[in-house]
Amino acid sequence: MYPSADMSGSRTPGTAVGALLFLFFQALYGLTSSGNVFRVPDEFEVYFQVEHFVDAGDISVPQTMAISQRVVKDGQAVGQEPVFFGTIGRNRKPYAPYGPLVAFLALPHHLIGRAVASLAGVRRTPLPGGLAWLFVVGGFTMLATATAAALAVTGFHRAALAIGADQRDALRLSLLLGGATMLWPYGTSFFSEAFQAAAVIWAAALLLEKKTRSVAIAAALIASAGLTKVTSLVFAPAFVVAVLAAREVAASARIKAAVALCVAIAFAAGVHLTWNAVRFGDPLNFGYDWAETIPQLPARAFLASDIPRGLLVLLASPGKSLLLWAPPLVLSTLGIRQFWRMHRAVALGVVVAGTSGLIFFAAYLFPEGGYSHGPRNLVPILPALMLPAAAASLRPRWLITVCGVVGVVMALAAANVSYLDDQSIGADLGGGGRANYYERVTPLPGRAFNRYRLAYIPFVESVTSPDWWRSPIPGQGPDFFPLHLAQARRQLPNGSVIPVWLIGAIPIWWVTLLLGSAAALYKR
Repeated sequence: MYPSADMSGSRTPGTAVGALLFLFFQALYGLTSSGNVFRVPDEFEVYFQVEHFVDAGDISVPQTMAISQRVVKDGQAVGQEPVFFGTIGRNRKPYAPYGPLVAFLALPHHLIGRAVASLAGVRRTPLPGGLAWLFVVGGFTMLATATAAALAVTGFHRAALAIGADQRDALRLSLLLGGATMLWPYGTSFFSEAFQAAAVIWAAALLLEKKTRSVAIAAALIASAGLTKVTSLVFAPAFVVAVLAAREVAASARIKAAVALCVAIAFAAGVHLTWNAVRFGDPLNFGYDWAETIPQLPARAFLASDIPRGLLVLLASPGKSLLLWAPPLVLSTLGIRQFWRMHRAVALGVVVAGTSGLIFFAAYLFPEGGYSHGPRNLVPILPALMLPAAAASLRPRWLITVCGVVGVVMALAAANVSYLDDQSIGADLGGGGRANYYERVTPLPGRAFNRYRLAYIPFVESVTSPDWWRSPIPGQGPDFFPLHLAQARRQLPNGSVIPVWLIGAIPIWWVTLLLGSAAALYKR
């Protein structure tokens, strides 16, 4: 991850293959996309940000105040409350605690969703009756993360070629990244991690190509990752370290690149602090309302004494282990020594990013990332962590096969099973579930009373449920957009306005694109 003053006119290799990879994974993630943004605030409040920006020109989320959810305590319903999670701003508007950029990144897909709904004759009506329009437009808006995840795969392919990987190796590793890691389920949900992963790996690829003009673009991408989610800035110093460590590059070029990256980091942090001050009158108030889970406020978001357990969650627990959810990283561990010898500066950046991410999120209030598949917080650096695999000269074929099979099974299961269906909070937290995702603890001051249960086994809750395949609630059951649309058409009061042809056209389009791009890749 370093720039150089030369090679500015060199031709980028693998462009055609990269484009085909993008189309293939765009189709795969689009075909398996959940299409259901209405699960947790991290998804539906971002959707409402996009929607309200188009409607009113700002990214507050007043829609959340018009929708109620049932409040359950000790297994009993005790009332209703708005679904809003966030903080009321100084202007009395409700704001979600998420980066300001993610809503704009999803804007093109949201506009496509509105256009499709209009073409299909699905008219918008006021809530709570107008759910059919929301299901259609929300599903197309969610495809933004499918595009982002596909771009992350393409960025990795470009970065692998830039460090000298054989073109066939670069293609194989890209297929493993896109199809045998947790990047797949994050391309089918509406979390922001796919956007961050694309920005981070493309920044690395541009710097690795040693083109002077690419430094500014790489810096802009680092800033965009930070503006998408402020915690992405935890990984950003690794780029500065890598640039400064590239001793084969002239000192003046290294310093200029490092300054550009530092300016980008400072810019993203400054925007967040200013945005917080404008909204809430406090630059350090990011909008999170922890009152529901933390009995003794203020919150202590990070605690060093929790690092050992947090590392156990992120590396060894069956529901969140990084190696279980991204088995191809085993190939990176085999290649790290050779990678260190060949690309020391880049290897140093990868090690710093991985170490800082693990320690930072191990100390975090929720190291598992809340309701989600796998170690959500580490998805942004997943493609970068795969880079050492491109340098491994000794990769047993059986090991590659095992990593691929395990990764595909985990990713495909996650794409089929909604994390929210599978991750019940359990009876001891008032949810009445059969298998607990969280356990109740007596916390230290400032910490949450719900803690991730190390014994949680993914997918058990759903696949053992007798009514999983035919859930009576729209948006539950097997987690695919066309199935949810069909379910909504049958069960919503105004569901009949969703045309059958739209439900069938979505998978036909994606399957056609998938097969066409796969055939073209095979020929190459």
